[in-house]
Amino acid sequence: MNKQKIILKWLNKEYGNLTPVVRDDKTFYVDKDRLPLFYYYQDEKNGWIYINYNRLWLLLESIFSMKDLEIKGLLVVWLEDTYNLRGYAPKSRNWKQ
Repeated sequence: MNKQKIILKWLNKEYGNLTPVVRDDKTFYVDKDRLPLFYYYQDEKNGWIYINYNRLWLLLESIFSMKDLEIKGLLVVWLEDTYNLRGYAPKSRNWKQ
């Protein structure tokens, strides 16, 4: 099994059951504790999807030794396959819970 398949399997095990929550003009995807992992603006045309740096991006960097471009490419595939979110470019962002 190649590295991408292993990481996609891990992502789905850890974060494959998130719930979308709409708040104002943002859609957050939250875990069972209602903590957000990523969000996007519903009416913004910039195409960004903001990934929580500390909860996901950092893990991919540290556990799987991935670089930014690898993470972005992998997350595009994962977001499309798991959450049917197409046309978004992942961007890391820190935000307060």
